[in-house]
Amino acid sequence: MAADSLHLPHLTVQQRPAKNMAARREGLLAVHEATSCVVLLDNNRMIEVAWPPGCSMGVRDGVPAVLDPYGEVVGRLGDNVVLGGGHVSPEAAHVTSRTGSARVFAVAGSRGLPTWPRPSAESCADSHDSAVVRRGVGRAG
Repeated sequence: MAADSLHLPHLTVQQRPAKNMAARREGLLAVHEATSCVVLLDNNRMIEVAWPPGCSMGVRDGVPAVLDPYGEVVGRLGDNVVLGGGHVSPEAAHVTSRTGSARVFAVAGSRGLPTWPRPSAESCADSHDSAVVRRGVGRAG
């Protein structure tokens, strides 16, 4: 199926970034069928996510994916991800709930998004040296 003919689900995106939250939430990226909204499933519990400003949906390797503000993949539908932020009312997260949830998990800015070490051009050139990798919040596995 061509990427332009694929119907992408919606994201609930914050108008302003959430701050001062440090909870951890792990779950499977899925779609709430009634609203076509991306949610996390944790033990069959649906959790609406309020994504940081600039996040969007796109297609990567033929699969719908949540993208960060720079176009990097946060996770593809069906991926297990770990996010940082906190459970708050939609108003406190600066969003309108697409699913009608009384509480959403507001991802705390880009710091709450999964991160993977991305090699710099310099480190790629020195790949024969032993690498030291720094990990932040990332994919659950």
